[in-house]
Amino acid sequence: MSANLFWLLLKEEYRAQSSMFRSSFLMYPVFILVLAGLMGLMLMPMRMSLSSYELVTLGQVCVLGSGMLVGGMALFQETILERRMPGVRLLLTIPGTLPISNKKVFAYFYFKDILYYVCMNVLPVLFGLYTSTFVTGLSVDLPLAALTFILSFLLGVSGSFALSTVVVRSKVLFAVMVFAITGLVYAASLGQASALSGIGRFVPTVGAYVGGSVSDIVLSLAVFVVLSAFSLYFIRETPHPVEKRYKSNFGGVRDRFRPAGRYSALAAKEWIDLVRSGGLGSVLFSFVFPLLFLSGLLWMLSNVMILVSDGEVIGLPFTTVFYAVIIGFFASLVYGWLNNIDNNANYRILPVTMTDVIKAKLILFVVLNTVISVIYLCLIALSRGELALLPVSLFTMFMVSGYTGVLTAYMTGIFTNSLMFDYRVMTVYALAVAPALIVLIVLSFSPDMLLAELGLSALLGIAAYLLLGRIDKKWGRVEFQA
Repeated sequence: MSANLFWLLLKEEYRAQSSMFRSSFLMYPVFILVLAGLMGLMLMPMRMSLSSYELVTLGQVCVLGSGMLVGGMALFQETILERRMPGVRLLLTIPGTLPISNKKVFAYFYFKDILYYVCMNVLPVLFGLYTSTFVTGLSVDLPLAALTFILSFLLGVSGSFALSTVVVRSKVLFAVMVFAITGLVYAASLGQASALSGIGRFVPTVGAYVGGSVSDIVLSLAVFVVLSAFSLYFIRETPHPVEKRYKSNFGGVRDRFRPAGRYSALAAKEWIDLVRSGGLGSVLFSFVFPLLFLSGLLWMLSNVMILVSDGEVIGLPFTTVFYAVIIGFFASLVYGWLNNIDNNANYRILPVTMTDVIKAKLILFVVLNTVISVIYLCLIALSRGELALLPVSLFTMFMVSGYTGVLTAYMTGIFTNSLMFDYRVMTVYALAVAPALIVLIVLSFSPDMLLAELGLSALLGIAAYLLLGRIDKKWGRVEFQA
């Protein structure tokens, strides 16, 4: 029964993925492998300023972070299943009709998901980085790297799964734990040669790879088992539906969206749906978490990415303008999440067209992106003492985020989370975004190139405006789908 259930869950995952993304989902790991190989080429210049220990720490922390992102998704799975596939009966729901416990089914589902993401994400990254070593000449112990990468991923998944279990029961305790972990990471960097050196001492997979420490491998496994057991033990055996009541506020919300003109009513409806479904938290998390991870990563790198040229010490200048470019790229995640929760079939009964919905979601995208990005960018400028760069940074952020957001809407409509996995769409999107972002990032390192930064950003804004005008032609006759 147990092995059969696990096998059935795997087959269900394959059918669901192949149904939603067709054969394109099998191209996803190939795309990740190629991307990891290209990123691996960056190890050569990084090796000039980072020690082997710091490079290993950086790699293991990144894999651990990706595991945390996957584990954190557990918070939103129930909402997504309810709203996107209300008529679909998944094996995860069989405790409602068959004599099997919810904890048991979810435990198999949890390990099935781990196997799926290890195969689709972790192993392609590993082999992509390994392939890059044939060019860079760096040495990688492939079996040990595979073992420690998988262990880092398991630590990340189980860690965020445990935090998710805590947050649904006590947000105060969750905040205390996050504050304590952040303080521990900061304290770990004090008195060390670099932040990466300090953090590496608290990641057992770093010691496992660098020193081949068997005790660190056992410790990693033990932490994963304990955190997973904790989370699975506290899985609710039966659903706890909570009745929610809301006062009618459509008129007031529509007034706030009045600047959106004829889209104000639909934008208000989308906003109310987003808030009442709890999806707003998902959207904010999907945007804020990468920004926080980026801040931590750049904080670590800024301490160690130091080059020596002609006897002069040079540090990589991660300025506020650099952050503006990266924020603009991450902003496209917001548009994707706005399409992740709704069941599109519901629009069939409303007097709206596909382009109306796309533009209403773009209005919400602009609102959320503006609030989060402006606050984040202002804090970055204040913390770095770069208020003089704030106007340029804000302009760059708005232009880049406008371009990536409208480009995503133009290419995927409201089917972002299926079409973006189409390797043809993914390739065109990468070619349309990556070259411009790379040039903007390089320009951001030089104070003398701000005018060029502004010029290229303005061109992206013009491109966004032109694409916005073509959305009607591309999506005007497309019908909503279940």
